[in-house]
Amino acid sequence: MDEMNVAMLVEIVQERAAGDDPLVLLETAIVVAAETRGAAEDLIEHYVGAARAANVSWTLIGERLGVSKQAARQKFAHRLEVSDVIGDAAEAMVMAPRLSACLQAAKAAADADDSVPGTQHLLLGLLHVGGAAGVLDRLGVTREKVRQANARLFEPALIADENGQQRRVVGDGEAEQALTSARRLAARRGQSQFRTEHLLFCLASDPGSAAYRVLGELDVEVTRIKKELQEWIAPVQRRHRRIGKARGTNRACSFCGCKDLGPLVAGPGVWICGSCAQAAIEILRAEPRGLHAG
Repeated sequence: MDEMNVAMLVEIVQERAAGDDPLVLLETAIVVAAETRGAAEDLIEHYVGAARAANVSWTLIGERLGVSKQAARQKFAHRLEVSDVIGDAAEAMVMAPRLSACLQAAKAAADADDSVPGTQHLLLGLLHVGGAAGVLDRLGVTREKVRQANARLFEPALIADENGQQRRVVGDGEAEQALTSARRLAARRGQSQFRTEHLLFCLASDPGSAAYRVLGELDVEVTRIKKELQEWIAPVQRRHRRIGKARGTNRACSFCGCKDLGPLVAGPGVWICGSCAQAAIEILRAEPRGLHAG
């Protein structure tokens, strides 16, 4: 890292730190460094995905990264295998009922401000119900604290929309963009719904958002938020693989009873081997459609 980049980061630390205490500055620097590493990793992942979309081989990608093709594939493939259809997958993503309830609460908060919904309103909504509410509760974030931070940080502004109409905005007015990011995150992780946890993770990952500013005002460590959410939003494949390694050594397939058929996929109280999974797929493909309808 060159001297100019270091100087910029030092300035950020000094702006965000509450005082000149060396330990406070150090703690703030650790948080900023973690955020910077995360942003750098996301940037590399973006361009790896773009390279794969352009049919660049894992061998060439690995060479540019300074690793083997196996290492590059192992690190990025599970996040990028759906990259070509991520837009369609995100559009088809089902919203969890708890998130829907939170969005209603966020809209009510925006209406109270006579404003289009912003990410700070989403933060208020997420305190309504769901896994994200539990994480925020544990970190001491309350509706009243968020409202007070909103009042301190944001003043109303009139902004022209794409049609030239004036709209009143308190905060950033970027609720829709944050929801799109949450949809894409859930699709990228191979999950069937996007939930409050996905939305909170996205809010905590955007340093320019109003919600991020509110969390900083409340001295909430966004790195801790992300850590608490990791298990909730872990990729489906990765979660199964972790369970299999922890418990699968003495397990047998719940369908054929064999133990020596390789990795087992975990379900709610059951295990299935690759051979049985393939057989099930073939049975379902051969079965006439509509057999189980109604």
